[in-house]
Amino acid sequence: MEKKAKVLIVEDEKPLRDLLQSELTRSGYTVQTAADGSEGLARYSEEIFNVVLLDIKMPEQGGVEVLRQMRYESNIPEIIMFTGHGDIETAVQCIKLGAYDYLTKPVKLDELEMVIDKAHEKNRLRCENINLRHEMTKLDNHQVIGKSPEIRKVMETVNRWAATDEHVLITGESGTGKELIARAVHDASNRVDKPFVTVNCGRLDSNTAESELFGHMQGAFTSAVKARAGLFELADNGTLFMDEISEMALDVQVKLLRIIETGTFRRLGGSRDIKVDVRFVFATNRKLPDCVERGAFRDDLYHRINLLPINLPPLRERREDILALTLHFLKEFAGRWDREWEITAEAMAGLYAYHWPGNIRELKNTIRRACILATEPVVSADLLPFGVPRMPLPLRESGAEFAPEPLWVVERAHIGKVLASVEGNKSKAARVLEIDRKTLYTKLERYELDN
Repeated sequence: MEKKAKVLIVEDEKPLRDLLQSELTRSGYTVQTAADGSEGLARYSEEIFNVVLLDIKMPEQGGVEVLRQMRYESNIPEIIMFTGHGDIETAVQCIKLGAYDYLTKPVKLDELEMVIDKAHEKNRLRCENINLRHEMTKLDNHQVIGKSPEIRKVMETVNRWAATDEHVLITGESGTGKELIARAVHDASNRVDKPFVTVNCGRLDSNTAESELFGHMQGAFTSAVKARAGLFELADNGTLFMDEISEMALDVQVKLLRIIETGTFRRLGGSRDIKVDVRFVFATNRKLPDCVERGAFRDDLYHRINLLPINLPPLRERREDILALTLHFLKEFAGRWDREWEITAEAMAGLYAYHWPGNIRELKNTIRRACILATEPVVSADLLPFGVPRMPLPLRESGAEFAPEPLWVVERAHIGKVLASVEGNKSKAARVLEIDRKTLYTKLERYELDN
């Protein structure tokens, strides 16, 4: 069942105010009230409403002036004006100032609810449009590509966690597609038709983080000429994807922990707590336990967000998906350049053999670069930015067939054999290889031989 609107009633006549609150609450709306324009403005500034019912004739500060100030602070909630003394001139003025509708008292309850519901729908669409503009890194196609056992296991976990309403932590190297998995969690949840808002914590500095996440009040700082909704407000009832969570400043981590535990936050410069219903999906390419040990990440926040983990494997551990991903990117670029692309067997062998430290992002950029450099709609091995193994040639070395391989393949195999010969003793292996231990450890990590 669709959630009813959250309504603010600004009405100076107490009997009517109490009646509207009682009847609308009975109908399933969430209702708050204000007895005059000043109180109404305070609530409007510090809480999230879908619809405002605003009386025109009020003492001290009239409804038209209140409407003007509300619209100056935020144009997201829809404002319905009502009065016992209607005239065309005032109605036209209110509509020009941004009012959704203009009603004359007495108002029949069923007619009022119909107008509120229509205003709520317009408010919902407005918020969705704002959320779309915030998704600066959104992919054109949200399908998770691949059928390897590793990615199937990930998707099974995604579907299992999505059925709950708990927060999720996605870990994995840079470029593995963590945002795509976060969106998959959202799309498989009961919040699929609600906002999906993204924020890259690595791009937030200590001066702007609070304003971006929590929003701010007018005058909260020098450049705050008007109030602004934060990402938590925009993600209300939906999902907030917080990428690179390990890069968040410690003082902001404290406030994030409070939001996770209480479901409330306070705008910068505000004095009232705002309640939101947000599901968090976090992601990081760092090992958070190491960040905790260094004092760069709060231990209590780590344990709070690590309830439902999803570990995304690097591309080199799901090589079965390289072909599917490559064909997907070629199809994507075919539409962009109006050309049907092919790839040679030799180039495909090179893609399979490469280590992919940049993962899927590097693969996509490699294919894109090859398409740009190509004079014909064919991706060949010479268009790849790294050396590729040639197709086996009938060369002979000491009477045996020899198939050339990339240097890193030979080096990895040789280091592995040396390690096996010294039973894994890295000090002995370094002496045999005639390299220092630091160089050996670097190579072991690069080649994933450090078990």
